[in-house]
Amino acid sequence: MKLDDVNIFRCPKCKSSLKLSHCEPSQVQEEIMEGWLACSSCGKRYQIIKSIPRFVDSAGYAASFGYQWKKFARTQVGDVQKKISKIRFDATTKWPGDLRGQLVLEAGCGAGRFSEIALDTGAIVYSFEISEAIEANLDNVKAPELRKRHHLFQTDIYEIPLPYGMFDKIFCMGVLQHCPDVKKAYLSLMPFLKPGGELVVDCYLSQPFKHIFNLKYRLRPFFKWWKPSRLFTFWSFVISIAYDIKSLCSKIPFIGALLSNLIPIGRLNYEPDYHLSVPELKEIKTLSVFDMLSPKYDKPQRLSSFRRWMEEGGLEILGLTTGYNGINARARRPADKKMV
Repeated sequence: MKLDDVNIFRCPKCKSSLKLSHCEPSQVQEEIMEGWLACSSCGKRYQIIKSIPRFVDSAGYAASFGYQWKKFARTQVGDVQKKISKIRFDATTKWPGDLRGQLVLEAGCGAGRFSEIALDTGAIVYSFEISEAIEANLDNVKAPELRKRHHLFQTDIYEIPLPYGMFDKIFCMGVLQHCPDVKKAYLSLMPFLKPGGELVVDCYLSQPFKHIFNLKYRLRPFFKWWKPSRLFTFWSFVISIAYDIKSLCSKIPFIGALLSNLIPIGRLNYEPDYHLSVPELKEIKTLSVFDMLSPKYDKPQRLSSFRRWMEEGGLEILGLTTGYNGINARARRPADKKMV
């Protein structure tokens, strides 16, 4: 944790200031590795572990993501995957490539798929995650010049320990549909916008008729109760075998393409745009299945719901469309309005 953040973080329970405690004098440098933050009002205490302030005791409803992003810590942050993620980030946010001097909040950062992309703009980025995936994020952002502008903390999206009106930009990608209360999670981000600040989120799109036939939603009621380790072991084996069979089928003359399409694990490669090895492809497909079946909550939403929430929160709608991940919602806090 950056030493300056002691004066920035707030108690998530009562919003009072925090003080550093139980920290050896030798550890109080620019980066605090271990210690505690104590609330000056309600007395709550929050531990700093591995330089990350922990404002939650456990991952709760998001425990599977802690396992997921530690197991797949590098899957989405390699060179090819970073290119793919940047395309999605740029298309979803529509932000300029230069955000130097701006404060950006990343809600639900996982292992850091979008963290480094946001940091590459020159912005000062505060990234939080409810699960232990926050530690994979810490390991993935290695460049010293980026680490200086990266502020990591572990918390719940419903209790963000920061001052209201702090950020120029807020983004939340791949997260909201996995929260117990999607509306509450979305509304919880609004108060942290500066006047004129922008909030960008994505969320699964509700398509009830399609979901009836979607294999994911037919399998989830059974698999979402499995322990993450068991789920990973099972599906890593299944995907590996399925990929090999699909590959063999595709080589059969005349009917190969038809037979391989019967195996629902996606494409065998992404040539010519992206070159990925067979082990990389198997890992990505295993991650995809794990991400579909392991979360406790999976709550697609309607475009009309987001429009209503933006209006309820007093935001100016910049864009509300379908795109990457389903719904893409972009909004701005008017300069002359208070947040809910």
